[in-house]
Amino acid sequence: MILTTNQSNLGKMKKTTPGDKLAVIEEFNASEGAYIDKDTIRALRLGIADYDIKRREIKIEPSRKVKNIPIVGDNVIGQVEAVQGNIANIRIYYINDRRSSSGFTGMLILRSGRSPRKSGRKRTVLMLGDIVKAKVTSYENSIIHLSINDNGSGVMYTTCSLCGGSTERLDHKIKCMNCGLIEERKLASDFGEFYQK
Repeated sequence: MILTTNQSNLGKMKKTTPGDKLAVIEEFNASEGAYIDKDTIRALRLGIADYDIKRREIKIEPSRKVKNIPIVGDNVIGQVEAVQGNIANIRIYYINDRRSSSGFTGMLILRSGRSPRKSGRKRTVLMLGDIVKAKVTSYENSIIHLSINDNGSGVMYTTCSLCGGSTERLDHKIKCMNCGLIEERKLASDFGEFYQK
C-alpha cells in the first residue's frame, strides 16, 4: 500500500484543533480523540496527534500547553467584535473568571424578541464594543456557541451609543451619565463590574 499522508507526520507529533484533517481511512484508524468523516480521519479536540505506525492508529493526546479552553457550561466574558442580524461575534478574554490569552471567539445567537411595551419595536440586546458575560452552550464544527439568555448573563459594560459617555443601570435599561440618553440592553446581574481586556 502506498501511503499518501505527509511523510513528515508519520511517527511524529502534530498539533491539532477540532476538525483538522489527519489522514484517510485507507492509511490509519481513528483512535481516542479522532473521528471518521466520510473517508477522512479528523481531530475531535485540541491536542497533539500521535501517529502510531505499527498499529496504524491516530490518537489525539490533550495538549498540556493548551490551558483554559472553554467547554459547555463555562461562563465567559468578552467583547462584541461584530453584529450581523441576530448573530454577534464575541472575542473571549475570560473563562470562568480566569484570564485567557488564547484568542478564542464565540458566536452568540441573539433572540429576536420585541420590547414588551412597544410590540412593533425590536429590542436592542447588545451593541458593538459591549463587554458581555455569556454561557457556552455547545461546541460544534469548531465554533463556540454562546448564550446570554439566563438571568446572570448579558452586558457587563457599555458606553452611550450617542456620545460615548459612561452609563449607569436604570432598572433594566442604561442611562448615559453625560447626555442622559436612555437605551435598552440585556444586562448582566453584575452590570458595572468591568474586566480590563
